[in-house]
Amino acid sequence: MSQIGANFPRSTLIGASDQLLSSLNRSQADFLRSQAAISSGRTVNRPSDDSARTNVILMLENQIQAREQHDRNLLHGVGVLNFTDQSLNDVTDVLIEAHTIASSQIGIGSNAQTRASESTVIDGMIQGLLEVGNRQFQGISLFGGSGRQTRHAPAFQEFLGGIRYIGGQENLTNDMGLRNSLGFNSNGDEAFGALSNRVHSQVDLDPQATSATRLIDVNGAQGEPVRLGSVVVTVDGSPLVVDLVSADTLGDVVTRINDAITQIDPAAGTLSVSGSGFELLANAGHTVSINELGAGEAAADLGILISATGTTVAGGDVAPRLTTLSKLSALGVAIDWASGLQVSQGTVTRVADFSAATTVQDLQNEVDRLDLGLRLQINADGTGLNLISEVSGIALSVGEVSGGTTAGDLGLRTFGSDTSLSDFRFGVGVEVQKGEDDFALHLHDGRSFNVRLDGLTTVAQVIDAIGAAAAVAGISVGVPGRMDTDLNVGLTPDGNGFRFEDNSVGDDDFRVTQLGLSLAATHLGIYQNAGSVDVINGEDVAKVRTDSIFTHMINLRDGLLKEDSSGITFAGESIESDIDKLIKVRADVGVRAKQFEQQRARSDELKITELTMLSDIRDTDLTSAIMEFVRLEQQLQASLQVGAQRLQLSFLDFLR
Repeated sequence: MSQIGANFPRSTLIGASDQLLSSLNRSQADFLRSQAAISSGRTVNRPSDDSARTNVILMLENQIQAREQHDRNLLHGVGVLNFTDQSLNDVTDVLIEAHTIASSQIGIGSNAQTRASESTVIDGMIQGLLEVGNRQFQGISLFGGSGRQTRHAPAFQEFLGGIRYIGGQENLTNDMGLRNSLGFNSNGDEAFGALSNRVHSQVDLDPQATSATRLIDVNGAQGEPVRLGSVVVTVDGSPLVVDLVSADTLGDVVTRINDAITQIDPAAGTLSVSGSGFELLANAGHTVSINELGAGEAAADLGILISATGTTVAGGDVAPRLTTLSKLSALGVAIDWASGLQVSQGTVTRVADFSAATTVQDLQNEVDRLDLGLRLQINADGTGLNLISEVSGIALSVGEVSGGTTAGDLGLRTFGSDTSLSDFRFGVGVEVQKGEDDFALHLHDGRSFNVRLDGLTTVAQVIDAIGAAAAVAGISVGVPGRMDTDLNVGLTPDGNGFRFEDNSVGDDDFRVTQLGLSLAATHLGIYQNAGSVDVINGEDVAKVRTDSIFTHMINLRDGLLKEDSSGITFAGESIESDIDKLIKVRADVGVRAKQFEQQRARSDELKITELTMLSDIRDTDLTSAIMEFVRLEQQLQASLQVGAQRLQLSFLDFLR
């Protein structure tokens, strides 16, 4: 406690006054802090009160504030997921009813009148599903994925006679305080199958490396993402460490390593980008090598763990991935860019002109320009392109333009040599007569031959089988366009389908006939009689449709209208499969909602702990604070009394 002693030193009145004021100021400051602690309930009211405690308090307050936001996000996410689950239940109920209708309209008890009536019911169900697909919760689209976040923006809309999905393929995510992000809504692809079809290219476009290729866009020579670090460049026995940590492109790697080579001996050699990676040139009389520094992996990942003596040595394949900025001129395969794609979506046919394109993004923009509800995407491996249809209920066909090869070169032709026969007729496939011939082909000159399709799986095999059967009959076979053969067999140069050309001379009809009970010729689209015409262009029976709930419902509606029993049966089976898929989707939604609820419970527990810690550090112990307040009050009073006594002393008191 501050006080003034009984034995006063000999000092001036001003000195005694200053001493008293200093003591009073300290006492009053402590008194005010104690008073503030009692009134506010906090021991630290300003950062200057206790800097160490202030840091801890600010950290805990920020953490609690973030947790409160996480809790709000979790609560909102649970609301979206619960509403999504209810909506999926509504979809399931509609599909169960539709499946019941499909089953009731097969066989006895159904007729044209009942089927027409039920088709109207199914049409109403489709509109109901469209409403469910566009539902929102507090401005969030339940099935729009990450593509539709604005209020009232639809995820599905009617388009070209079908239903178009314009949402995203990924779900919306938010900061929930979880280690791994979880989507808090669904998307039209996982819930409705709105983006599923089979135009997935198997053609590797073999993107080549360039100086502009970014290191994050290569798979690495060891099949791992490139782990950047330092490497050792040695020229004729003289080593130099090169730091590649901040390198961004393959060109950066070349620049830094060549700078190192130049520092040692400018005439020794160079590193350059070539093909699918790098190549190291060592001029005559020189040895240049690149090695790891310590336990690093940078050289191996970049495929430059190499050495050259008076020659050029190629590095490893860093496997560049296709990106939107990839130059078409840097692809390792030959592509006919001049012709383009002939794309038919429903009843609308347009040509995608790639002649002016220079990058992959240009190709995507051209497909978007068609306004046919299509997405040209880079596949997951970064090696090729996929064409995705956003429209359910109508057929998509991708073919060639006027003899071009663009669709086939890109692997996007829906009726190509490698197309599986099981994909014909929207997945129903080609049915053959096992052990018997399926169809016969008759020429103008009266000659004919039979074709058997047992065991064949692709279009190319069908073409080969026709050619082999013709050769056995003594008929010479070539590709479409040849004039020195009896018969040409292949694919139509414009659009899609088989093409047969008869170069023989005679009065017989040029035709394809079916044999026995086989319908293979019909299923292949070649059951035709061209008469005196020399060309048979087959139908495009390999069109694709999005395998979605909307497609199956539209198929059921149309099958009922057309009284197509097989179509009704097939649609009913597809809807039954949709119901099974929806069960899995609902299970996933339920799991995510449960995880959110569990996280909320954990968050509440942690919040209590954090608030307790904050209270212990920041809040005032009122008993101790009041006792301190009383003590300081007494101290202040004593100081005032002693000060008053001292300042009233006489000159004689001073002389004593």
